[in-house]
Amino acid sequence: MRKQGPLPMPAAFIPILVLIISLALPLACNREPLKVQVIQASSLRGQVQSVEAAGMLRGGFSLLSGAVKNAAAEAGKTPSFTIAIYNAYHGSPEAYFTRGRAVIDLMNATGFSALVVGPREYYFGQETMEDLAAHADFPFIAANILHSDGTRPSYLSPFFYDQKTRFGIIGLAPRSIFSQNLAKDVQGLVLLDEVEATLAAVAELKKQGARLIGLSAGGITWGAAPDAPDSIMAEALLAVDGIDQYWFGSVSPDLPDGMQTVSRGGKPKTLIMQSGARHTNGFQVALTTVSSDPEANSYRDILVNSTIVEPDPALVDSLYSIINATGDVMNRLVATAARNLVLDFEAECSMGNLLCDILREHSGAELFLLNSGKIRSAFSTGTITRKHIYDTLPFGGNIVTTWLTGRQILDLLERSCSFVGNPKEGRGFLQVSGISFIWQPSAPPFQRVVRESVFINKLPLDENQRYLVGTEAYIFGGGDGYEEFKVAGVEAERWFDESILGIFENALARKGTIDAQVEGRIQTMDR
Repeated sequence: MRKQGPLPMPAAFIPILVLIISLALPLACNREPLKVQVIQASSLRGQVQSVEAAGMLRGGFSLLSGAVKNAAAEAGKTPSFTIAIYNAYHGSPEAYFTRGRAVIDLMNATGFSALVVGPREYYFGQETMEDLAAHADFPFIAANILHSDGTRPSYLSPFFYDQKTRFGIIGLAPRSIFSQNLAKDVQGLVLLDEVEATLAAVAELKKQGARLIGLSAGGITWGAAPDAPDSIMAEALLAVDGIDQYWFGSVSPDLPDGMQTVSRGGKPKTLIMQSGARHTNGFQVALTTVSSDPEANSYRDILVNSTIVEPDPALVDSLYSIINATGDVMNRLVATAARNLVLDFEAECSMGNLLCDILREHSGAELFLLNSGKIRSAFSTGTITRKHIYDTLPFGGNIVTTWLTGRQILDLLERSCSFVGNPKEGRGFLQVSGISFIWQPSAPPFQRVVRESVFINKLPLDENQRYLVGTEAYIFGGGDGYEEFKVAGVEAERWFDESILGIFENALARKGTIDAQVEGRIQTMDR
């Protein structure tokens, strides 16, 4: 029997076969990796207007918007997204006097895609944050913030997702949202474990069809000691499957920003590191390419200044409206300065004396200690407006009182003296009220305060006596390296809800005319 060949295909099936092949061929032949561009604007701090320095303008939304639109145009057909990372809408007079609304309006006009939540997003309280999130054209993202009952706050999303490109960004809020905010402003919130939150977000993004995922975890620094908490957490996040690019903070402002590829589990992992020392106030942004092919990932910085970028004319009307609306409020007269006051970050100064005296009186403490870096400007002779007051304390803060022994107070004074001549350590030198002392700059570190010279309210310090000390929450929480409170294990006697900015303004208004000078509260022996 002769073997029969294949039966001929019915003519009716041929058009269907051609259609199937025509649809399948592009999928089979398209080997291009998925790729998007992400512009990361870290710590904008509400910088609405440009700042003039060295003969040019830096930052401000008009220049920022110009830089963002230029980068998007240069990307061509590659989709471009702009992300605000931490502390976006608090930190400028316009932000303060509009409770963040002016900044959100400008972010909408600039075309932001998402905002990764940072500590200062809660500075205006949760109710205002909810209103701002509702007004924004983009989501506020934080995968690890939940209500204590396990539900997610209505104003937060775990991630940003673009259905068209199938690209998602997971955001992790830093743990410092609790240490840097009043309890009332973060009441009812809890932080989910970062890995647990990331795993859940990746699963949900994959369920929605995501093919490219970035993770923003700038509150976790890369490059710390292997046994440091940040290193342990970073490694745990690197073990999560499905993340195409990680965005971490830099462990040191001296290290360069940029991209690094590491191998984990036999797979390449792309890391982006950014330092808060450079990426702030919109003066500089990072441009990254995120790709499913690690070799196609890239990173570069974009300086935002008038020598490089043209202002965006589309924002002129918005900026004019904001400045006009806030002008009357900011220029309102509060008090008058009888003389020029001086700010010094490494010595007693008249501006520090004025502020510390007011805060000590308000707190009822026996003495008050305030890091010099909290004070950003000094009053000149003449009128003092609300804007002058804001410029003095742009980041606000809150008073904390606690009981310390004389010995513990000496430890704080020694820490304070260690900042003199060490600008890289920060501006932690303490301005004081209710206490006076002499110190020796040439003596060994932490042996510089002359013990017998320390007086509290004109009485010699007793190292064993307990004193009610007032300070600012930043210092009490360990800011500027002041670990003495934690080491001593002391609890807060009271947290004051009022911002030190409001306390300062109200006190100046009551005084009418203010005068302060250096009184010899802090003296040196050998200079």
